[in-house]
Amino acid sequence: MGDQTDKTVPSAEVAHGDRVERPEFSPLPLDAPKEDRIGTAVLAMCAAAAAGVVWFSVLMLMVTRARPESAAKTIEQVDPNAFYVNLAAYGTMLGVCFIGACAWFLLAPIPSLYRRGALSLVTVLAGWCIAMGVTYLAYQLAGPGALIA
Repeated sequence: MGDQTDKTVPSAEVAHGDRVERPEFSPLPLDAPKEDRIGTAVLAMCAAAAAGVVWFSVLMLMVTRARPESAAKTIEQVDPNAFYVNLAAYGTMLGVCFIGACAWFLLAPIPSLYRRGALSLVTVLAGWCIAMGVTYLAYQLAGPGALIA
């Protein structure tokens, strides 16, 4: 009967008696994930970009409501200390951080911090461009009512 010690064999190796068969060469390490997370990543990135559209729509609506009725004709006429100017400046930076935080938390099922961080940065850039483009285009074409819808 012999010694019955428990020999653990990694999942990629198959034990046949005393010999161990190794699979053909694979570029993936033995601890590579067994499931595909691409769908999760795409959905999380799209959801974070959509949250950015909502953020910038609300921001644009608030800025247009806070701005005085008479528009500035030159850059010298814009007061840098005005509430609507600071709201637009700080709201934009907070919106970028909001998109990044949404992407980071929605990408939580991805265990690699490097991949989560890289995908979050890509989402910030894409989400910011999409959100700003959609928001400004909707405002110019249909007015403040488009920001509410």
